[in-house]
Amino acid sequence: MICPGGFKDIMKSLQFSLPSILHIVLISLFTLFLNRCDSSNGAKPQLKEIKKITPLVLRTIPHDNQAFTQGLLYHKGKIYESTGLQGKSSLRCINAEDGAVQSKIPVTGVFTEGLVIKDNKLIQLTWRSGNAIIYSYPDLKNIGSHRYNGEGWGITTDGKFYIMSNGSDTLYWRDDEFKVWKKTAVTFRGQPLNKINELEYARDKIYANVWFNDFIYEIDPESGKVLRLIDCTPIVKQIDSLKEQDVLNGIAYDKDKDRFFITGKYWPLIFEVKIPR
Repeated sequence: MICPGGFKDIMKSLQFSLPSILHIVLISLFTLFLNRCDSSNGAKPQLKEIKKITPLVLRTIPHDNQAFTQGLLYHKGKIYESTGLQGKSSLRCINAEDGAVQSKIPVTGVFTEGLVIKDNKLIQLTWRSGNAIIYSYPDLKNIGSHRYNGEGWGITTDGKFYIMSNGSDTLYWRDDEFKVWKKTAVTFRGQPLNKINELEYARDKIYANVWFNDFIYEIDPESGKVLRLIDCTPIVKQIDSLKEQDVLNGIAYDKDKDRFFITGKYWPLIFEVKIPR
């Protein structure tokens, strides 16, 4: 095969000796040849740039800095929180206006994780026990459980299915009996997004925390592609003396007022924020 450099030398030798029309044809063929060489190098198409936005902090609410936050949700003026760690796990009901803890239910023998409400029932995941605890609403009585395989991290709902994470790049869509109906692989700039943690379904999108990450990822539920990055770095910087485990984790959405509540493990504050559409 003639290499591009050799072809250029041939073109120089022919430039003034061939009729101009043949010269144009040869240039066209040479351009086509170079394009074919470029396409054979395995270059990938350019990925669409993902927009990064910063949430607007509306106010802060006191939060128990001994709460190892694993799941957060908003419902009818209350924030419900699942806190983890063996021997310290709990389900809490918090006043969304002043942060006062109105009830705290210890959960013994397990490490609790994500939390969701659907059909007047709260579902609280456990990390490695393969058990989702069911509570009645609003009295928060333990009324049963669902079993599942693998780890439980975050959970939310689109109103029909539960959507669950397990620390991988995959979201699991479960029915009311917790049977898996489908799986969605989440990608960020064409690569798997691993360590997906707390989840919130809002505005027909999935908002996700990623372990040890200061961003919230806005995900298209159908394709699994990350659509936008919510940069929470300025918020994280407002928390003094953060330790390694004190990561951003906890997203709740108030549909009526189109506002979000976000917090982290051992954070002294919950932030009420506006995320631009």
